[in-house]
Parts: sequence; C-alpha cells; structure tokens
Amino acid sequence: MACTLAFVVLTAAAQQSTHEKTPPPAKVTEPAPTPAAAAGPSLTPPESRSDKSDAAAAPPPVTADGAAVTGDPARTRLAIDLTGPVEFQVFRLTAPARVVIDLSHVEFTMPPAVGRAGAGLVRSFRFGAFATGKSRVVIETTGPVKVEATRLLREGARGRHRLEVELVPSATVELTEGEVAAAIEGVARLKHGEDGNAHAAPPPAARKIPTIVIDPGHGGVDTGAEGVAGSEKDIVLAVARELNRELLATGRYRVVMTRNSDVFVPLERRLKLSQQNQAQLFISLHTDSLEKRELAGAIRGATIYTLSQGASDEQARRLADKENAADLLAGAQLKSEGAGDDVKTILYDLLARETDGLALNFRQLMMKHMRNRIRLSRDPQRAANFVVLRQAETPAVLIELGFISHAEEEKQMRSTEWQRQVATAITAAIEDYFSKRKAIFR
Repeated sequence: MACTLAFVVLTAAAQQSTHEKTPPPAKVTEPAPTPAAAAGPSLTPPESRSDKSDAAAAPPPVTADGAAVTGDPARTRLAIDLTGPVEFQVFRLTAPARVVIDLSHVEFTMPPAVGRAGAGLVRSFRFGAFATGKSRVVIETTGPVKVEATRLLREGARGRHRLEVELVPSATVELTEGEVAAAIEGVARLKHGEDGNAHAAPPPAARKIPTIVIDPGHGGVDTGAEGVAGSEKDIVLAVARELNRELLATGRYRVVMTRNSDVFVPLERRLKLSQQNQAQLFISLHTDSLEKRELAGAIRGATIYTLSQGASDEQARRLADKENAADLLAGAQLKSEGAGDDVKTILYDLLARETDGLALNFRQLMMKHMRNRIRLSRDPQRAANFVVLRQAETPAVLIELGFISHAEEEKQMRSTEWQRQVATAITAAIEDYFSKRKAIFR
C-alpha cells in the first residue's frame, strides 16, 4: 500500500514501545498502531470507558499548546506538544494533497500563526475543532507524500506528550482502503449534524415572527483568511454574536446561528439549518483578503454579495471559488461529492426568481444603512455563485465585512465599537426590510 494509516488508542497506563520504522528515541514511546487498528475509527472513545470511582474527579482535557515543522524535502516532521496522551488517527487526502490528523478530545491554545510557515514537504497546516469530541490538524503538503512514521512520546514526569508525524515523498497518490474509510467516517459525522454546536429547534407551525439565520463563516479547523493579529473566523463570530444580541433585543425576530462557538460547520449543514428553520433571511458574514501583499495596503472596504450563476467580475469568481472550497480543504468533503450540481442549478432557476429579487432588495437596504457606519469597497454590490447562497426559498446575502489583509482595517474589525456599528447597520436594514413585508411570512 502507498501509505500507512496510523490509528492509536491510548490510556494513561498504556504499555511502552517504539514505532517499528523508527530507531528507539531517548524518550518513552506509546504503543504504535497495528495493521488491524489502521482499518477504521476508534471503537472505544475516552468518554465510554468505565470509571469505577464516582468520587474521582474527571481528568482535565488534553491541550495542544505548541507545534513545529522541521526537516527537508527528503523527510519532514510535524511535532505537536500535548499536555497528555490522546487517541489519534492519521490519513491522507488528495486533490489537493493533504495529511489529516484527527485527535479525540483535544483543545488548541496555540495561535493560528504557528501553522502558516512550513518546511520541507509541508507547505502549511491549520487546526481546530472538527466534530463532537474531535479536533483536526490539516497539513497542506507540497505534493504527494507517504506517512512514514507516527509516534506519541511521553515527556517528563508531568504527563506531557509529543505527537510526531514523519512524511516522505511518494511516487503515487493512491489511497489505502483504511484512508478512504477514515475520510468517509469524518464526513458522515458532520452530515449527521455532529459539529459540536447547539442549534435552535425548528419553529412551530404558527409562527408570528420571522426567522433570520446568521452565518459566521468558517470556524474550528477552517480558520478562513489570516491577518496579522488573528483569523477571519474570530472576527465574524464576534460580529454575529453582536448582531444576534441586537436582533433579539427588538423582540421582533427569531434568530438561528449556524455556529455560536469556534467549531467547524460544513456548508451543506449551514444550508440545511436555513431550510429546516424556514428562514426569511440568511446573512453570511466573512472577511476578505488579498494574496498579493503589495496591494494589501491599498484595498479595503465591505462588499455585499448576492447569488449569480456567473460572477459579476473575476475577483468575485475567485472569492466564491475560495469560499466554496472550505469543506474540501478541511477534509469534510470528498472530491467525488458535488455530483448533480447541474440538476440543482436547473431546479434553483425554476424556484428562486422571486427569492433573487428579494435578496437584491435587501442588498440595497444594506448599502443604505452600512455606508454611513463603515467603509465600503469601490464596488460594494457584487454577485457570485457561493454555495451558502444557493437557497431557492430564502433571500440570502454574503457580506465581506472588510479586508483582513489591510492592517488598519483588521485593527478596526477587531474592535468592539466597530463590530457594534456593523451589527447596528445590519439590524436597521433588517427592520427596514421587514417593515414592508409584514404579510409574507410563511
């Protein structure tokens, strides 16, 4: 087989051994995976193990508080520092080439910037919550690789451990059966709603107030665009929480948030929440970024997008492609998924003409109320084929709040006052929109 799929189940009293392909290190190594264990996910999650002492305090969660990439194009190692032993699973994904590390019950405290600079075979890596009880590290590699070795090393007497994953170049991209099974299992968990997020129940049939879905983009392992001081996922969540607070304070709306914490929610799940809750408006929040750093200091301002099968311009098309690839890059969507998009497009065209008109009207109201509170881009009304906007019955907009690649604008977006100004503007647009449509609620 072209790759080793590592899968390890550990307890505090685990026996000691070393990985068969690696010379014994000075530190003690936890048990290496066996071929039988490599075939699938853990059958014994930590929370299911029996605890014979009711009085015993629950063990503290394991924290990942550091990571480093070392090596060269011939052999590269990613080391993750942990406060305790963990269950983990390692497998590859293709198109693009990635290596995924799934960790059970681990919290990350290291800054996202740790993963931006790679070395050797590792271009970069990102990390965060992925599903209930599971966190994920996604390693973007420079090309096809093989997982040559995995080790969980005990460090010192305080219970600290270090997880090491060694990569070498590979001449083939063919995945093992175990890798395919692991990838499918992860996707299946998310499709069944296991994203670790609390969602509002569907409304009763006799609803008297409209439902608005607020969609803070990205989250968890999907950090979104990166700025100097932080990530897109944190800024949009802060704005979403402020918007939620202001809308609920009016007493005139029911609000559903696609996420209310730093968790990963796949695009399909976001759409399903809107449909299940019969939303009257869907507002997706994001921040933009420029890859060309020489232009980063010149381009700034908010842009509001509506759906279009053909993008309004090349920049809009590239942005939609980037946002639509979020699930794929996080390992939450397999390359073969998405079949039938042509059929979905035809059905959308038949159902959504009136909805499109409502979305355009709401975008105009957004422009009216936002222009006096925050800076808008030079072309603030655009359209593109974003996945989260493909809603036949719900008017939907996607707001790029500004450019996180612009240092001054990033600083503004991280301020509480700026976030409040944005929430107030969006709330005013929503009030304006529904004041003219009191009779259209389903």
